Amino acid sequence: MARRLCALFATVLTACLIGPVSAQPAPATFESVLEAAKKENGLVVRLSSPGRPQAIAALTEAFNKRFGLSVKPDWAPANAPATNTRVITEAASGRGSIDIIGLGSAEDVSSMVSRNLVVAYPWTEVFGKQLPAIQRAVDAVLPELKGQALPVLDAVYGLAWNPALIDEASLPKTTADLLDPKWQGKMAINSAFLNPLPSMAYLIGPQAMQDYASKLLRNKPVLEQGTPAVSRAISVGQVPFGITTYHAAQRTMQNGEPQKFRLLDDYVFVFEGYAYVPENAPNKNTARLFLAWLTTEGIAVANQHEALPLISNPESDIAKLIGAHVARTKAKMATPTSLEQIKSTEVLRQTISKMISGQIAN
Repeated sequence: MARRLCALFATVLTACLIGPVSAQPAPATFESVLEAAKKENGLVVRLSSPGRPQAIAALTEAFNKRFGLSVKPDWAPANAPATNTRVITEAASGRGSIDIIGLGSAEDVSSMVSRNLVVAYPWTEVFGKQLPAIQRAVDAVLPELKGQALPVLDAVYGLAWNPALIDEASLPKTTADLLDPKWQGKMAINSAFLNPLPSMAYLIGPQAMQDYASKLLRNKPVLEQGTPAVSRAISVGQVPFGITTYHAAQRTMQNGEPQKFRLLDDYVFVFEGYAYVPENAPNKNTARLFLAWLTTEGIAVANQHEALPLISNPESDIAKLIGAHVARTKAKMATPTSLEQIKSTEVLRQTISKMISGQIAN
């Protein structure tokens, strides 16, 4: 009897010391996410692409019809780093007002991951049955960010030109051709460290890329604040051609402006544009459901109104364009394959920025 009492006392004492065992939340399922989404109050999207009103309206209608919802997104284009800053500030005071952030770079996502404001999510396990293409979207993300973001588009860079000012046959064909003095002051490029050209460093090394940047700057390219501004400079006739993205050129053409696009023959530059759901999102279930759908079935809906190129989809126009181009020209893919590789060019990008500002002589 005494032994039984001692054993009982020991059990009670242990329970008191440990306290009640909290129940672990059940793993998310598609059904649980959908039911929770029905109880949420909206969807706040700060995403620059897609951004045309027609595309947003079509996506909203198709999403609601697909899942029996009546979501009315608060959708506005925004700069991902600026949105990150807002989310970080709100999180410090226990608040959150943004559900989806994008388009962000790998470094934008990594910045939020380091603060535990974006965490890995089992996209395939939750949505794989209803949205089979979600696995392809998950696999397209850089390995260090897998599960933490999904790709909305690939920024594929090449040459865009104004056909009223120059014909295709006269265009430079390679990055080396851009150094020809005859193009002095006639080409536009992003003023942010000559983006996307630093990606050449993955193939030729940082020092060779720095030397190339110095030569290019001596050719006095027209520096624009962002890639969309490069497309505008071309279409209004400020310059005959420039380095811009496939999707920016496509949207310019959709607006009826004079512009065409081709890839360079030596390098194909590709950067993934990500969207992600912060941990302090007020409508987290709706956000995850929408983002999973957008990056799978929703891409086709958006593409009817504006270009969202994804080379991870082998049937996409951009994947076919790049495949045929590489087969013909043997162009090399100048695109990062890891977050570590991107970080390895940070000093190079800073150096090019100083060259642009005049802090370092060319």
